[in-house]
Amino acid sequence: MAQDTTSIHVRRRDRIRIAPGEAYQVRFGLTRRDLLLLPVSVVSVVVGVAAWHDIPVPAGIAIVFGGVYLLVRLLHVVTRRVALRVDAAGVTLGVTPPWPASHTAVVPWEDIKEILVWTQDAGRAKVTYVGLRRRPGSPPLPGSARSGWLKRLNSAFAPGVSPDVVADSRPATFWPLHVPTLRAAVHQFAPTVPVTDQS
Repeated sequence: MAQDTTSIHVRRRDRIRIAPGEAYQVRFGLTRRDLLLLPVSVVSVVVGVAAWHDIPVPAGIAIVFGGVYLLVRLLHVVTRRVALRVDAAGVTLGVTPPWPASHTAVVPWEDIKEILVWTQDAGRAKVTYVGLRRRPGSPPLPGSARSGWLKRLNSAFAPGVSPDVVADSRPATFWPLHVPTLRAAVHQFAPTVPVTDQS
C-alpha cells in the first residue's frame, strides 16, 4: 500500500503545469523557503530594535540582515518580474530586483543549442540554475558575466559546467522551477533543443 502512495505522490509532483501550446512562465515571488525566512527576518528586526540601547552593534547587524531580506522580498512580490519564460519566441531569463529590468535576456530558439539545469553548492544548501548553451559567436546576454576572468571565477564554483553556460545562467532563487514543465514547454516550442538536468 505504501508503494502505491509513493507512486501517486511522484506523479503529482511531476505533473505538467501548463496546457499544450501554453507558455511556461514563472515570476519572482514568495517560495516555500519564505515560510521560514520571512518570520525569522521579522523576529530579527524586532529583536534588534528592542536590543538597540543595550547592545547596539549586534542589534544593528540583526536589523540590517533582517531588514534587507524583507526589503528584497517585498520588491520581488511588488514588481512580479518574470524570472523565466519559455514560449514560441524563445527563452526569457529574468534578473532579480534590485537589478534593473534591462538585464533581462530574451534568447531566440535559433541561438539555443541546449538548456542545462545544474546546481551549485552554497554551504549546506544547493542553488539550482537554468543555463543556456548558445551557438558559437552569439553576443553576450544582458545581465551575464562578460569578462574572461569573471567567467573563470564563476566556473570555479561550478565544476563540470562550461564557463559560457555558467555565464548565461540564472539562479532559481526567489522563484519555483518545475523541471518537467520546463521540459514539456521546450519540447512543444523547440523539440530539437534538449533539456539536460544535472541537478
